[in-house]
Amino acid sequence: MEQTDFGANWESFIRMLLHRLDIPTKEDISNLHARLDKLEQLIYQKQPAGRQDGKPRSSKKKSASSIVLEIIENHPEGTNFKTIKAATGFDDKKLRNIIFRLDKINKIQRVSRGIYKKL
Repeated sequence: MEQTDFGANWESFIRMLLHRLDIPTKEDISNLHARLDKLEQLIYQKQPAGRQDGKPRSSKKKSASSIVLEIIENHPEGTNFKTIKAATGFDDKKLRNIIFRLDKINKIQRVSRGIYKKL
């Protein structure tokens, strides 16, 4: 396809406009992507295998029920709702639902009102 003087001037006008308005071109963006790829490769080469923060990796995140059960286990004579809430930081509704489920599946026992211990 033939380019006329008007077409060439139009392209140079667009390039000048993009440059003055500081709008990146497709070429600029692809150059940035290439530089980012190089930086990422350097970062991955310098990091040791395993966790980046240096802490040992735990196999899984604990469920809310297992956290509550662990707290109740730490008090063999039984513990109250207020202590469990302070240790977990869970809100009342969530904590009551967890305690209800643990009681229903016979993991804990209600000693008296608001006092729970592990079976």
